[in-house]
Amino acid sequence: GLRLLKVTQSPSFHLDQLKTLCSYSYAEVLTVQCRGRSTLELSLKNEQLILHTAWARAIKAMVDLFLSELRKDSGYVIALRSYITDDNSLLSFHRGDLIRLLPVTALEPGWQFGSAGGRSGLFPDDVVQPAAAPDLSFSLGKRNSWQRKSKLGPAQEVRKTEEVK
Repeated sequence: GLRLLKVTQSPSFHLDQLKTLCSYSYAEVLTVQCRGRSTLELSLKNEQLILHTAWARAIKAMVDLFLSELRKDSGYVIALRSYITDDNSLLSFHRGDLIRLLPVTALEPGWQFGSAGGRSGLFPDDVVQPAAAPDLSFSLGKRNSWQRKSKLGPAQEVRKTEEVK
């Protein structure tokens, strides 16, 4: 997964240490984009991260490589936007939901079958994209809280903004 780290000094040894600010599973990543030469934008399940660093392009390439490998035959897709329906044969879900694909003998083109939130059903394949399988070692409830804006070093800034629903 992805971890945002901050360099801190240990008071007793005067050694640099790394403190984890936030952790994210690759299954939560919707998109990774470079905005200019030094801005990296991560669209995640529940939030947007904007990182300012000279390493933006290298980080994007590395994350893209990991994602492409993890998405191969993972058996999961992630919702790019919500799909809500009253039809019981169809699966309703919200943007960012992880859907486990289930085997079906014959499907109409443009449709997939899967389960999410204890329900299963058909859903259109144009509202999802392949996703990495969930990594259970990343506990979504145990993220470290941090300030909205934190200076990490010279010319490196990270902003965490909650998604507006």
